[in-house]
Amino acid sequence: MDIRELLDRAKNMANIESDYMLAKALGVSNGYISEYRKGKRHPSIEIAVQLATLAKLEDMRVIAEIELRTANTEKKRKFWKCYLEDRGIAAVLTMITLAFSIAITPEPAEANTLQLQNYGAHFHNHNEIGIYIMRISGRGKAERFAERFRV
Repeated sequence: MDIRELLDRAKNMANIESDYMLAKALGVSNGYISEYRKGKRHPSIEIAVQLATLAKLEDMRVIAEIELRTANTEKKRKFWKCYLEDRGIAAVLTMITLAFSIAITPEPAEANTLQLQNYGAHFHNHNEIGIYIMRISGRGKAERFAERFRV
């Protein structure tokens, strides 16, 4: 995906109507968006992460594609190309693993029956069972940014 496609996808996914509004959302000048489109400038990593968030894409994939296009040495180009290819292979393997696990997972009715059959074996007194809820406080900048553009 080139930068123009990324900008357009970010706008579409976040319901942003213009490059000007996109620039405001990213905290950059409208001229930067124009320069991104013309290939005169490339987004920083922070802007790339914000664009990935708006476009609902994986952050590192967007960063890697930008780095591949802006690499000024063959060594850097090769690194980012290999990174993207490895991620593609990993995604395929993940999909195969997921498909296999879905195929061998018991139906919900069977799974519930299995859980209930062994339920009493671990707990003699049902009053000993407790539910623990953990709350993680604080959100990072990326989460706050993403929250502003949830559809």
